[in-house]
Amino acid sequence: MVGFLTSSAALARIRRGLASFVGLALFLLACTSQAIPLEEQAQAIDRTLMCPVCPSETINQSQVPLAFQMRQRVRDMLAEGASREEINEHFIARYGEEVLASPPKGGANLTAWIVPPVGLLVGAIVLGFAIRAMRRSPGLGDEDEEVTEAELASYLERVDSEMGTDVSNAESSGGISSDGSGSGNS
Repeated sequence: MVGFLTSSAALARIRRGLASFVGLALFLLACTSQAIPLEEQAQAIDRTLMCPVCPSETINQSQVPLAFQMRQRVRDMLAEGASREEINEHFIARYGEEVLASPPKGGANLTAWIVPPVGLLVGAIVLGFAIRAMRRSPGLGDEDEEVTEAELASYLERVDSEMGTDVSNAESSGGISSDGSGSGNS
């Protein structure tokens, strides 16, 4: 058996078999790693184009005839070999930049991509400083203030004089007593 493996004819046969196997494996790998199928590409593009007649709907969501026509045009252009950028340019030329589901990330539209995260960051920083300041400063309710009976009576008399009522009348009719509590007649 060892003599069989060392013969030059056997080694040549093994090399040919190995070369055939590697060639077949490479061929199968090339066949399976094709570009994304046409329909998947079309659906991805459909999700990025807005329907001109349906507010807030992309052409893959919309059921109007124009959306059907736009979806068919995407598939036709892909079949002709057009790239995603060429398809987008076609629809922008026809319907304007509003046809894109998201604005291009360049030029004046760059602010639409930069301002929201910057705004959130600034808001978080301001909120952090505000919370920190609130923790450090003493609260308004920390001091225990007691109101004496004399102060309360003085306050109630002033209220009654401004309202045109008498404190003694209010106490007898079930209003607020001079101690600030209701008599509960109602």
